[in-house]
Parts: sequence; C-alpha cells; structure tokens
Amino acid sequence: MGQVDWQSFALHREGTARRLRRAALIVAPILAIVVASGLSGCGSISQKFAELGSQAPGVGLSASAPQRPAEAAPYPAVHDIPPPRNSVTLTSTEKVQMESDLVGARNEQQQTVAKPEKKKDQKAQPQGRVIPASSRASIY
Repeated sequence: MGQVDWQSFALHREGTARRLRRAALIVAPILAIVVASGLSGCGSISQKFAELGSQAPGVGLSASAPQRPAEAAPYPAVHDIPPPRNSVTLTSTEKVQMESDLVGARNEQQQTVAKPEKKKDQKAQPQGRVIPASSRASIY
C-alpha cells in the first residue's frame, strides 16, 4: 500500500479554505446589496398604484362606511381634576339605620327563598368510589 502524502493533503485543504473565504468576501456584499434593493422597493409605492389599488374590490373602505368628520375630534382631557364632591359622609345614626335596613332586607329574602326540608326517612345512598380531583390516585 502506498503512503499518504500528508503535506500535499494539508496544502490542498488550505487552498479550499482560502477559496471559500474569498468567495464569501465577494458574495456577502453582493447579497447585501440585492436584499437592500429588494426591501427598498417595498417601502415606496407610486401614487398611481395606490389609487388603482384602493379601487379594487375588497380593498379599502366599503361603500357603506360612514364618512370621516371634517374636523378631528379633540383629545380627551386626561389631566383635568374633577371638582370636589359635595356629598357628606354618613353620620353614626345614619350608618346604624342603613345597616339595620340591609340586615332586614337580607332576612326577608332568606325567608322568601325557603330551603327544602330534608327527609329523615331516606338513608344516604352510597355512590361508589369517589375520587377527588386533587387525589394522587388519578388515572393519569
């Protein structure tokens, strides 16, 4: 068997790497110029095309859309402080009266919605094995 000439093999590999670097140095700027010119066309549309495109069906505003107002709406006054309130807080007697009214209304509603009475004759029916949702003995 013949011996491999490692020096010529190394020189051959070095030449390939140089060629690849040289090709990358040439191709990279050209590719950047092509991409930049392609993207610059996306940013500028002629006025003629814009007018024709807006009249195409399914593009732009529909015929039933309301017209824009002639005058732009003013921005809402965000930093304006509202006037101070003129109402006074409840006194202690008014608070007691209000609380008693609320408790009376709650009691009246609980009486009108009568809870059904449970029959003592019926025994609790066993429902089989019930596994809570947080149980570790789940099927998953």
